[in-house]
Amino acid sequence: MPFYDIFKKGYYESQIRHMQNLLTILIPTYNMQEYLHRCLDSLILNDETLMKQLEVVVINDGSKDNSSVIAHEYEVRFPKTFRVIDKENGNYGSCINRGLKEAKGKYIKVLDADDWFLASEFEKYLRKLNSIDADMVLTSFSIVNSYSNSSTLAYHPNLKEEELYGLTNLNLKQVGVYMMHAVTYRTELLRSIAYKQTEGISYTDTEWTYNPLYAVKTIVYLSFNVYQYLIGREGQTMDPKVMMKSVNHHEVIARSLIENEKNHPTNGFIHLTIERQIKYLVDLVYRTRLVLQDEVNFDNPAMLDFDTYIKSYRPDLYRSTRKLIIKPLFPLPYVWYWRTFGTRFPVDKIRLAYRTIRYGYC
Repeated sequence: MPFYDIFKKGYYESQIRHMQNLLTILIPTYNMQEYLHRCLDSLILNDETLMKQLEVVVINDGSKDNSSVIAHEYEVRFPKTFRVIDKENGNYGSCINRGLKEAKGKYIKVLDADDWFLASEFEKYLRKLNSIDADMVLTSFSIVNSYSNSSTLAYHPNLKEEELYGLTNLNLKQVGVYMMHAVTYRTELLRSIAYKQTEGISYTDTEWTYNPLYAVKTIVYLSFNVYQYLIGREGQTMDPKVMMKSVNHHEVIARSLIENEKNHPTNGFIHLTIERQIKYLVDLVYRTRLVLQDEVNFDNPAMLDFDTYIKSYRPDLYRSTRKLIIKPLFPLPYVWYWRTFGTRFPVDKIRLAYRTIRYGYC
């Protein structure tokens, strides 16, 4: 056998040994002992063949509770499926970066430790994934309210199931507004672009959802309602109180998406869907800093710095944000007011009323 053929055969055999699973699930975990059992139990399937195709990597991000102990219990019970990585705390992005580096699956998906999969839907999804070859796989997911314990189907795009779509042929109405919970990537796609999430902050799942899009060539939709997304848990990142305190994290993510788009200009569906998310984040930063935050937490230099950045790199958004108003209570363009007078509109009662109406508390 010629040397080149021997080399090629050895290379591909090494790749097969490395990519020995169908799907890797990354579970970033920090102080999740109350929820981790439910999360990991939902990944245990009755079909042993499917279990062998699955790799579950729990990345324990320096938890101070029993999260690591719980995760290792599953590693002992199912050593061919579950694996635990214990690391120092570095927040969400550091967990994804570490897990991606060690993942062995053809595909890769993220599952938050306080969420879970519907086992029956997950099993159907895995069976179908065996016959899929796409850069990105979208699935339906539900939002589960922790207070009412009610479940609502949150994502069901207008796409034909199992049809391979090129992104140039898609539009926003077809795909709709999707989140991390709907996304599965081809692992090698992420590695080929040296994908890396921002470390040390929250909300980097937005980077996971949007930054790799420029490299995605094909999408497939599978209608299985796999992911169950829990909301209403006190202290979770989507808690409005937490979001207001972490507005600087949203600012970092907004800059990340803007910089990524500058480095990888796109058009069509990819451009429009990323633009929609950038506008949402930019508006969120202005609204949180200029309307929602208490005076004691308001950081005017940080707001000025972000405003200057937007003016320099996204003048279109800079112009559009001056029309933002405190609606429906008071139709004052609060960004324009702040830029004109150098201070926030000084009506705390309106600000408190706005927070009460929007979030249900003062």
